[in-house]
Amino acid sequence: MMARMKRHEAGGDGWSEWDQPVMRGYRMCCCDCGLVHDMEFIAFEVTKRFPNGSYEMKELPIDRYQVRLRARRNNRSTAQVRRHRDG
Repeated sequence: MMARMKRHEAGGDGWSEWDQPVMRGYRMCCCDCGLVHDMEFIAFEVTKRFPNGSYEMKELPIDRYQVRLRARRNNRSTAQVRRHRDG
């Protein structure tokens, strides 16, 4: 039995609508090649910033905070990857 996938249609600007994924165990399938990625997300707060651009963070509790995501196909990068993959 195949897992049910949520279909997202791209708008006129190429972006999908916003989605609130499950924090752990989220699967995203590529609309071009069918490759499936296991993805995990966290919500966090930056607690300290450093001069080199790095930072310390604290993970926020998922019962109080949520994460949203959206996707857009990058045609240029997709073509570049496929060009080198098939060659």
